[in-house]
Amino acid sequence: MINISAKLQNAWIRRLMIEWKLANDRYFKNSMRSPSFILSDSGKRLGYWKGGSSRTLALSVPLIKSHPWQDVCEILYHEMVHQYVDEVLRVHNEPPHGPTFKRICIERGIYHRATGAISEWSRQRAEGYEPDNSGILNKVQKLLSLAQSDNEHEAELAINKASALLLKYNLSILEMDAVRPYVHKQIGAIGRKNPAKSIASAIITKFFFVESIWIDGYDSATDTSGTILEISGVAANVQMAEYVFNYLLNISEVLWNKHKRDNNISGNWHRRTFINSLLDSFYHKLDDNSKSSGVSALVWKGDPLLAHYFKKRYPRVRIVQSGFSQSSRAISNAGGKAGKNLVINKGIENSSGFGGRLLS
Repeated sequence: MINISAKLQNAWIRRLMIEWKLANDRYFKNSMRSPSFILSDSGKRLGYWKGGSSRTLALSVPLIKSHPWQDVCEILYHEMVHQYVDEVLRVHNEPPHGPTFKRICIERGIYHRATGAISEWSRQRAEGYEPDNSGILNKVQKLLSLAQSDNEHEAELAINKASALLLKYNLSILEMDAVRPYVHKQIGAIGRKNPAKSIASAIITKFFFVESIWIDGYDSATDTSGTILEISGVAANVQMAEYVFNYLLNISEVLWNKHKRDNNISGNWHRRTFINSLLDSFYHKLDDNSKSSGVSALVWKGDPLLAHYFKKRYPRVRIVQSGFSQSSRAISNAGGKAGKNLVINKGIENSSGFGGRLLS
């Protein structure tokens, strides 16, 4: 096996067994029997299903080493469809990726083109995350760059115009009434969910045209698991939402440190209260802006195709409301005040463009 310890190999197999059981329940109503799992050294095949007496499901070690675990799971689901068509539907007179296979993939929201060499598949995946309209992102980036101005009115105007532009863009793609490609992506760091992350996820879900869900995440390099946020939407919205999510968590740390310096506060006893109040205030600020942005005639009622895409991925999703408590009214008010003055700086890229760290 390619420079992989036996301990880590066994950990991957155990995790694949867990993912298989979850997917068998979610997508196939527990209709399949667990196969034998193996790891393959192949860089030319992402994975394969071998039926008959073998009943083997294999995944590529180079794939696991070079891609996020969510990509590994996509390949696992793909091979599970092969298993389902073979053992449950017993369709043996069609090509491997024939009409029955494609139908099952589409019905269950599973990527049916997860085939070929890893390099080619990686290229296709990257293209899938490219926005279908980069012009809209360029316009939004220019508008948000005004948020760096010392003039608070100009910054507020930039935020309002950017929000209005994104709204018009999303309404326009709905008016086209055409099938549009959706993507899903895990964002942020794997770890424990906390109120700050919950509020940030609520912000991007309500104001940045994505669906979101907290799921179990896994880091194959370190064999660690935790909670991670997955968002779904058209590529442009996913890209913008990821940027905003990371920005909110980072800038809240920056503003907390500034508050400590300005008020000669030592320690971080009230850090969470300040940050949670700040983000909660920002949520309500965006809500107020959306109601008075000058586009009241444009009403966003949701994207039914995105809702359908999300429902196929998570047919039995359970939505949980998250809140937070305020342990100090003075600190809470300070955070809320900072939130009212918070604006989004320029940038469309991921969190690597920011200093600071994510909340743990």
